[in-house]
Amino acid sequence: MEDWLQQISKAYDLTVKQRKDNISPFAKAPAEFKNSKEFKDFQKTIGATTTGSNAPENKKFLNPKPGMKILDAGCCANLFNYRFDKWPSVYYGVDISPALIDAMKDFAEHREISVGGLEVAELAEMPFEDDFFDIASLIGVLEYADLNYCAAGLRELHRVLKKGARMVVDIPNMAHPHVQTMFKLEEYLGRPNIGKSRTEFELILDPLFATVEVDDSRVMLKYFVKGL
Repeated sequence: MEDWLQQISKAYDLTVKQRKDNISPFAKAPAEFKNSKEFKDFQKTIGATTTGSNAPENKKFLNPKPGMKILDAGCCANLFNYRFDKWPSVYYGVDISPALIDAMKDFAEHREISVGGLEVAELAEMPFEDDFFDIASLIGVLEYADLNYCAAGLRELHRVLKKGARMVVDIPNMAHPHVQTMFKLEEYLGRPNIGKSRTEFELILDPLFATVEVDDSRVMLKYFVKGL
């Protein structure tokens, strides 16, 4: 695994440990930053129902139905936080953090939650057959990747998704007034973001997925797409 991927994996492993130890993940962020108007204004723009995987418009677009398989790529603790197992589709989560996947497996086992699978894997190399998934979510992932890795990851998603499969994907919105604040926060969390231009990203997205809608109103630029 490349060094920067290992860094992100270790950062999320640490987040799991901090949660168990009741330590705030913001502990290493300077008090001056946490108390700044800049950070407080940024906090008002984020959340589960705005930039998170659980945003209502995500579910509306994906339109999960019984028998569908959903891929949550870069799943983090979404199963715990958002209970995607309660959607009518069958849930599969993938993440590069072993600690996160172990924590989600423990959560599923203790709650007797049925899921399709929870796997430690990176986006560009997933352990699934071609044309396996009906819908997918890739939220809060590509901000850590350069354009070359984004291209490899999108190609892999195109492989494992059925033709016409719906997916929601986001990248940092470089035109948003709070994007640099988000980048600072991620640095303090040990998860440096990699900015990328919308134009360059769309050049690698468009040959693989048809864009149905784009939401450019938030700190994360969100695409609602279908597989070609």
